[in-house]
Amino acid sequence: MKDAWRVVRAALANLWHDLFTTAVVNLSWLLLCLPVVTGPPATLALFYTANRIASGEVTDPRDFFRALPRYFWLGWRWGLLNLVMLVVLVGDILLSGRLGADSNGARLVQGLYLAGLAFWLLLQLYVLGLVFEQEEPSLRMALRNGALMLGTNLVFSTSLLLLILLALILGSLLFFVSLAAGGLFVALVANHAVRNRLAAQRTLLGEEWPQ
Repeated sequence: MKDAWRVVRAALANLWHDLFTTAVVNLSWLLLCLPVVTGPPATLALFYTANRIASGEVTDPRDFFRALPRYFWLGWRWGLLNLVMLVVLVGDILLSGRLGADSNGARLVQGLYLAGLAFWLLLQLYVLGLVFEQEEPSLRMALRNGALMLGTNLVFSTSLLLLILLALILGSLLFFVSLAAGGLFVALVANHAVRNRLAAQRTLLGEEWPQ
């Protein structure tokens, strides 16, 4: 929980440090998500911008707009993959619920599909954070490494998810702060989380293999 809180606190500090970039990038992302064709590339551009901020690089809204054409096709590959997975998982959840409403076995199966859906959605935080830690962005590599990172950090990931939800709920109550900054906040949390786990892994390897 302590590491997860550090990650969330770092993301909040980034938002507060440059409110102009936060508002422009987040609202631009929201508007670009309205047309289906620009939604996935805009999400990749959002996470790219968050990666620059989390890395301590000087960043402004122009970085977001430059990333849109650069990651257009990568964004659509990611978007199509998510569309397929969500259709399959949500469809299975609804189907298992209808076919076995009074069956304990069906409820168990439905619970497994719900767990799979939660795992997939949480995995995307690591995937999109890892994409921009690679020299050459690879969705396949990010998916593999993201699954490993999530699987070996379940307590950290669960704590992080709860803190994200709490922050977004509070932001919605406080004059719709989540509307103005929620997307970039989640992207920053994802990037800081990936960097935090990579740093922890390097520290562990350093302890196991002393120089």
